[in-house]
Amino acid sequence: MSVGGYCNAYGAENAGGMGNPYGGLIRQPIAVQPECHAPAAHRFTWICERGHRGNPVSYCEWHAAEFTGRTSARFEGGQGEAREHNGHVMTIPWNLRREITFCPRCASEAPECDNPEHQRMMRGRPGRCGCRETKSRLRLELVS
Repeated sequence: MSVGGYCNAYGAENAGGMGNPYGGLIRQPIAVQPECHAPAAHRFTWICERGHRGNPVSYCEWHAAEFTGRTSARFEGGQGEAREHNGHVMTIPWNLRREITFCPRCASEAPECDNPEHQRMMRGRPGRCGCRETKSRLRLELVS
């Protein structure tokens, strides 16, 4: 099944090729993203338990499975030597499974950690220690 167009897992199909990960849940666009040459199988929306909702995005079966942690999916869009695998259900290697379970917007908008012990642990490096990042559940919902 195809919804038309190509998989937009990384944003290459957006106007200007600007990536908006998770349907725009991360507000800062990413300028350079790889392309997926597989036909889009379904349209999905990322939905956070705290109310954040991404724009509908088109994913191929492989990327939908990869982002939800499934272990196998139909592979399409392979080019060159990978073309021989098109149409086959294949195991997604463990190191490619990126089960996205927490809302990136909630985490990016969380306040900075102000615990002096944690600041010493970070030794002046930029960024948060992670203890105060908001962990809101995120799910990928089928739209069409």
